[in-house]
Amino acid sequence: MLGCVLLAGVDVALSALTVTEIVSPTVGTVLGGASNRHFILNTDETVTGADAADYMFGAVSGELRVRKTMGPAAANIVAENITTTGGLVVLSVPCRWHNQAQTTCDSEGLNVTLTGNRRLYVGVEFRTSQFHGGGDTASASYDITVNLL
Repeated sequence: MLGCVLLAGVDVALSALTVTEIVSPTVGTVLGGASNRHFILNTDETVTGADAADYMFGAVSGELRVRKTMGPAAANIVAENITTTGGLVVLSVPCRWHNQAQTTCDSEGLNVTLTGNRRLYVGVEFRTSQFHGGGDTASASYDITVNLL
């Protein structure tokens, strides 16, 4: 069982917006196997990557509601403080703002326009760094930060 925990500003009220975690992403269950396998949990809950054939079930992309109440109309959303357990290496954090195309929001983040209620969907791209047998667990976590511009 491989998982991903989204550490986000759950109901964090800022002067200009509120961020609420709706769903925390989870990779679901994959078959045991060798190290260096590659998986991508996309923002539409599909699992792709070179070893996607080892995916079994249970993938759920993360979802946050970002509600603008006042102030600046622009923001940068970034995934940071990435940590892992159980033999995973995070390669990127896929994200999708509202109805836009999937991109990544790690490293330099994603610039967005804030209007009303919008959704941010997140996933995780990773590779395994050790052998995983049946019943092993592993996880990745990261913070989602919304910086007003």
